[in-house]
Amino acid sequence: MIFVTVGSMMAFDRLIVSMDKWALVHPGSDVLAQIGAGTYRPIHMRWTRMLPPSTFQEAVRKSAIIVAHAGMGSYFVAAEMGKPVVMLPRLAANREHTTDHQLHTIKWLRDRPGVYAAMSDAELDFAIDRAMTGGGIAGADFTNFAPEPFLRRVRDFLVN
Repeated sequence: MIFVTVGSMMAFDRLIVSMDKWALVHPGSDVLAQIGAGTYRPIHMRWTRMLPPSTFQEAVRKSAIIVAHAGMGSYFVAAEMGKPVVMLPRLAANREHTTDHQLHTIKWLRDRPGVYAAMSDAELDFAIDRAMTGGGIAGADFTNFAPEPFLRRVRDFLVN
């Protein structure tokens, strides 16, 4: 399964439209999209507005690849589960975000193993093909807590 997510903050119809077109020309592919508050309703793939956190995690776990906006949360979710992630940045010029920080994020992440950058809608098919045959994000060691030396420094700063 391909899991598509626009994140929880903003709609990203350009990504959803592009993935719906992709699903049309790949009719045997199982695609599930979390579309958020977008106005476009997909026709060729399964979709939902929002998933509860546990269902979201299950969708990520079951997915072969993740297709998402170029947010750090998308990277961390993929890395935590060792999944390949295709990232398409939101563009301020399209009113998909207030700044172009996602362009900077994808430029910073795109050479990392398991990250497949689509800098435009036209590059999405190629990025998905690469992600299907490439590997996931490996070696990411995340914990649920900050390291103790960092916490100690924060405590010292707040107390003193």
